[in-house]
Amino acid sequence: MRDRDDFSEMLDQYHVSPGKESDISMTILLGQEILSRMVRSKTPFSILLREQARYISPCLWATQLAAIIVAILLSANLTGTHFEIQKILFGVTPVLAFFAVPELLKSIVYGMSELEGTCKNSAAKILAARLFIIGSTNLVAITIIITSISIRHSMPFTQAVIYGLVPFNIVNGVNLLIFHLAEIRSTTVASSISLCLIALMRLMTELSFFAAMSQTMWVVLFVASTAFLLAELYGFIHSIAGKKEVVIQWS
Repeated sequence: MRDRDDFSEMLDQYHVSPGKESDISMTILLGQEILSRMVRSKTPFSILLREQARYISPCLWATQLAAIIVAILLSANLTGTHFEIQKILFGVTPVLAFFAVPELLKSIVYGMSELEGTCKNSAAKILAARLFIIGSTNLVAITIIITSISIRHSMPFTQAVIYGLVPFNIVNGVNLLIFHLAEIRSTTVASSISLCLIALMRLMTELSFFAAMSQTMWVVLFVASTAFLLAELYGFIHSIAGKKEVVIQWS
């Protein structure tokens, strides 16, 4: 503090006359001309994906692998009834979403979103890269699980897809909704919410109405849950992209 006061006193010893308006305008014009000639440097999306993949938590990859192993082991000794397969998929696929939403919101949870807004790549572009990485990983894991069960138990692939994606869509959609409404800023709370939703999906398989659901009802749930998840994703991306960002010219 004292050094700053001494520095201010030293500056006060010098008098700087106000600049002429013509000189100020000319300086601004020259600066704008230089900026207009600068070539904008864009990061290829493939490089951005590679860079963002480095910062994805290892816990996300571990849960994908664990879900695949558990689903294959649980389905190994089934008698082949659709109800048992429904219970396995309804209990396992939500695990894939355990770290998905917290990973998307990592910059917000750690208070880094404003800093990202000043970076070369916009927050929306970074979010799109994370969505692509996490979504692709989830899609691969779900495909492996569903394909394994479908082949082993002679179940139509589309039917297994519906059983697996309904709980997955619900958990991710509710996660995004809660984050949006409650503005959560804690990884512990975020993980706890995901864990509670996974447990809730598992408990639902023990209710009587679960076994009584018709194929038509499953299709309706699939369409509704998919629309719900897409709506929440759109709202989340729109809220991130709509935030005021600092515009910086990069060379």
